[in-house]
Amino acid sequence: MNTITVRLPEVIATQLEAERISQEDLNTFLIAAMEVWLMRREGPPKETRRPWSKAFQESAVAFVDQLIDENRALFEELAQL
Repeated sequence: MNTITVRLPEVIATQLEAERISQEDLNTFLIAAMEVWLMRREGPPKETRRPWSKAFQESAVAFVDQLIDENRALFEELAQL
């Protein structure tokens, strides 16, 4: 699978447009997020991890904060591009 379609909530799409986030920057972020997500799935046995089906049940903010904290150097480098 080389292509996926992500349907964004209108408020997020509006923010992306207002911030003038380029397609290239968005693609770079999404690919990095997917890589981290896939690496996490290869981590400890499923019994000790929170299932992904419940990961965003309340909010994705905690996940995004964790993602940024764990990959701060990568995001700082990407921000300079």
